Amino acid sequence: MADTLGSKVSAISHHESGAASKIVNTSAVTECLPVGVLVLGNTASNVVEALFINGFARDIFDLKSQAQLPCPLDSIWTASDSHILVGQILEVFRSGAKANFEWNMRSGAIERFLASQLIPLMDHEGNVHQVVCTVEDQTAEKLAERNLLHHAFHDALTGQPNRVLFRNKLEQAVSESTRDGVSMGCAVLIINIDRFQQINESFGHSAGDRFLISMASTLRRCIRGSDTLARLSGDEFAILVSRFNDLEEVEMICSRIHDAMQQPYDLDGNEVFTSVSVGVATTIDSNTHPEDLIRDADFAMHRAKSAGKARSEIFHSESHQRARSQFHLETELRRAVERKGLMLYYQPIVDLKTQKIRSFEALTRWIHKDRGFVSPVEFIPLAEETGIIVNLGRWAMDAACEQVRAWIDTVGPEKTVPINVNVSGIQFARDDVASMVQEGLEKYNIDGRYIRVELTETSIMANPTRISESLQKIRKLGVKVALDDFGTGYSSLNYLHQFPIDIIKIDRSFINQLEYDNQPYKILKMIGILAQNLGHDVVAEGLEDLEHIEMLRSMGFEYAQGYYYSKPVEASKASEYVAGNIPW
Repeated sequence: MADTLGSKVSAISHHESGAASKIVNTSAVTECLPVGVLVLGNTASNVVEALFINGFARDIFDLKSQAQLPCPLDSIWTASDSHILVGQILEVFRSGAKANFEWNMRSGAIERFLASQLIPLMDHEGNVHQVVCTVEDQTAEKLAERNLLHHAFHDALTGQPNRVLFRNKLEQAVSESTRDGVSMGCAVLIINIDRFQQINESFGHSAGDRFLISMASTLRRCIRGSDTLARLSGDEFAILVSRFNDLEEVEMICSRIHDAMQQPYDLDGNEVFTSVSVGVATTIDSNTHPEDLIRDADFAMHRAKSAGKARSEIFHSESHQRARSQFHLETELRRAVERKGLMLYYQPIVDLKTQKIRSFEALTRWIHKDRGFVSPVEFIPLAEETGIIVNLGRWAMDAACEQVRAWIDTVGPEKTVPINVNVSGIQFARDDVASMVQEGLEKYNIDGRYIRVELTETSIMANPTRISESLQKIRKLGVKVALDDFGTGYSSLNYLHQFPIDIIKIDRSFINQLEYDNQPYKILKMIGILAQNLGHDVVAEGLEDLEHIEMLRSMGFEYAQGYYYSKPVEASKASEYVAGNIPW
């Protein structure tokens, strides 16, 4: 074997002869290389022979050191992957061109990732005489790369795909569902855990993490093998239903998820019950762009939250259009408040005896440049939901104080009447309303008797302690307080002695049903007597016909407000009313 090895190594080094010491040194060098080296020949019957194999290559291929060379490569390496290397070697013998390639082989349970270079050695006639094959073991690097890729595309806590991988799979599923001739749809489910924050607060974040791991296992059991479960963020998961024939298949998955939530979780010996809100978007009723599907499913999930949690909502494009419209409306409302693009209209509150104006209620109106009149029923709830109501309320108070100042300067303080300004419960919660009122009075140098603050029972219920303290400060400024929509809540009477109220405004729902001696009539009569005994003024809202006015007079009511007298009017018209104090 030494003679054979020497001759092959001398062929590599292009020596026709040499001292034995040189042969040994060359062999020693190849044995020390951290790269596998094979010298290969090709028989007349086109069989690849191994002429030389260094120690590193023997280790890679798990060859016994006593294997006799030369011998067919297949006889010393029987792995099923051998045909990959043999095929490449035969091609180099045929073409005479170098080759570089990556390949992998499996020996038992071990998979190796290899990179090889094949170098042809020519004889004096220019034919490929031998091929030198180098083999570099890249297994460690490839496994590390796989590990990095896994972490890049999977959630570290639950081991499930993350947002990046989920989107990639979704993009592929959408592409397949929109191919010509394919009628299958795909769906995205966004799942948010209801009240998950309470679990973190009650048991700690480490327990919350364990809960999320259990939740991932539960969700995994609810879906099909072809579906993908991902964790997008904190307590939010997503499911990709890559193929479905009918929406009922998707609804079945949602039902399984909700049913699974009925079972308690064992969290450190504590039984924990929870629920989830699920939003669904499909390629049937949504844009087929992956990000749009995720967005639409998220939108539907939030609708499920708003509708009471522990339920599923399927996205419909009409709902989304309304949401987009609301979003644009919110942006424009912000600009309108910032640029003073709103107006105060004024509706008279009339003395039923003298038929003269006792005060005005200031009502915010928005005349949009494109949409025209925007109903307060549409933009006031939006302002409260988004917090815009705070700046809007400050603007309204300032505008009302400015209007009072203008009336005092033009018609005198004797003819000037108070303005009632509506203040939202959100305003009381987020702002110092007493300071806001004081600033308006001082800025325009007016007395507190010219401004009144109106609030509803709902506002009081939101934060009774804070509002009570604020109302006490407001009354010290000489400003009266009116309770609007009186009689619509379950505890309205209770507020009359608990809170500093000066004026009661009877809700229009009583007036609309008013007939002699019917139930609303009797209730109003009792309210009139009660208010008189408590020293409160009473205003009936929603007056539209003379018959109701006569009824209220007969019951001793003093003030009324409604379309019978006037709709809300612009400041210029209200100023005419003040100047002439027009009787009806």
